[in-house]
Amino acid sequence: MKKAEAFNMDNIDKRMIDLKLKKGEMTEKFLAKYLSTLPDVAAQAEEIPADLDRRRTTKS
Repeated sequence: MKKAEAFNMDNIDKRMIDLKLKKGEMTEKFLAKYLSTLPDVAAQAEEIPADLDRRRTTKS
């Protein structure tokens, strides 16, 4: 296994992926292969409504 691909992908987020790609610690090919192994869970998604127009009141 290449050094660039010998790390745990279970607890990695988008920021870490971007950093590893920039530093050359991960290849686009490895990332694409890894992402293709993930299950499609879109059917299990639940919509959560959010009121983005509500403004916070500040305390004086």
